[in-house]
Amino acid sequence: MRTSTARVLAQGRVRLTPLHLDNIYTHFQWNNDPELNHLDSEIPYAEEAFGDFKRRFEEMVYHPSPDGRDFEIYAEDGTLIGVAYLTQISPHNQHCTVGVTIGDRRYWGKGYGREALDAVLGYCFNELGMHRVSAETFEYNVAWRRLVEGMGFREEGVERDYLYRDGRYWDKVIYAILDTEYRARRAEAA
Repeated sequence: MRTSTARVLAQGRVRLTPLHLDNIYTHFQWNNDPELNHLDSEIPYAEEAFGDFKRRFEEMVYHPSPDGRDFEIYAEDGTLIGVAYLTQISPHNQHCTVGVTIGDRRYWGKGYGREALDAVLGYCFNELGMHRVSAETFEYNVAWRRLVEGMGFREEGVERDYLYRDGRYWDKVIYAILDTEYRARRAEAA
């Protein structure tokens, strides 16, 4: 049995750890939350049965993808508040895609997503040796767009009319930040 290769990350008020099977019910609630699904998923919302979710979650915990990392995000009070993930990790090309979801609404709009993304970016650039980190979202996810833009990601492109939802088409927006841009921003902040 293989377990996650992710390790514990910390930044400001957040701590990121590998996924824990003990938290499956919290993840199940977030998975079946229509609003979170609307913001994060291109798959039309459909409530997933617990048994199906359990099998999928166990696979993520015990047999993680070699080209991805999944983290749980904890607030300073020890509350599990969300997830962060890396996908499409390419060591040869030195790039990956990142995402952060704060599932616990009590922690929305308070900077926890920013701190989690900052921890993930440090991991990508300083430990995994990435050259480029990308992020993507749908045009209506204004909070995520503001977050990545505020952290130095640049809009690189748009996949027009990518998603059909709520009776209309929406664009997917692609962002990225390079290691040189990340390091320059860190140096400015120091």
